[in-house]
Amino acid sequence: MSRADLVTSTDIALLHALERRPSVVAASRRLGISRDRAVYRLARLSRAFGGPVVASVRGGARHGGTVLTALGDRIARGGFTSLELLDARPTTPLSAPNLLQGVYRRSADPEVRVGRSLGLHVAFDAPEGTPVSVLLDPEAVVVARRRFTSSARNVLAGTVVAVRPGREGLGLTLVVRCDGERLRVAVTGESVRRLRLAPGTPVWLYVKATALRRVGTASGPTRGSPRS
Repeated sequence: MSRADLVTSTDIALLHALERRPSVVAASRRLGISRDRAVYRLARLSRAFGGPVVASVRGGARHGGTVLTALGDRIARGGFTSLELLDARPTTPLSAPNLLQGVYRRSADPEVRVGRSLGLHVAFDAPEGTPVSVLLDPEAVVVARRRFTSSARNVLAGTVVAVRPGREGLGLTLVVRCDGERLRVAVTGESVRRLRLAPGTPVWLYVKATALRRVGTASGPTRGSPRS
C-alpha cells in the first residue's frame, strides 16, 4: 500500500487552511475538527512524507504561529501523489487500523462483503465477485448512542470493546465490534464522557460510502481488520 492511500483530502485541506492563517486552532475550526486531531494529522503527514510539514514561529510580521515548511508548501501545491515526495524516505509508524478485505458485490447499491455478515456500501466500481481491500479512516466514523436520520449509507450496530489512548497520545480510540469485525473509531475524551462510552456499551456507527476507499489488491482468503 502506498503512503498516499493513508493521506486524505482532509490532510490537504488542513495544509491549505494553514496557508491562509498560521494557526492550528483556526485551521482546525475551519475544518470542523479538534485541535488535537489537527496536530495528530500533521504529525502523520510528516511521517508519511519523510520530514516536517509545519514549523512553529514566534513574533515577526506574522506574530508567530504554525507555518508550512518548504515540504508542507510543496505538498499543498503539488498534492500528495508526487512520487518524489512519497519516496522521500521509508516510514514505519503509519498503519491502517481499519484495512478490510472482502468481496465486491455489484448492484444498484454496491457493497463489499467482509467476513460472514458485514456488508459495507461503497461508492467505487469493480467487477462482480472481485476480492478488494478497503480502507476506513477512523476519523471518518461518527459514533452515537442512538440511531438517527443520516445521509450515511452505512449505519452499523456495534458494541464497544475497548477505549484506548490515540496515536501520538492525542484523543482516544474506540474499538467497536460490528458483525464479528472490529473497527477503530477516533474520538475525543469529551465524546467518551458525554456519551458514557465504555466496554460493553452499545453504539451506532455512521460511515459514508465515500469514506471507504479501495486500496491495493486483495489476495488470499478474505478477512477483516486486524484483531487485538
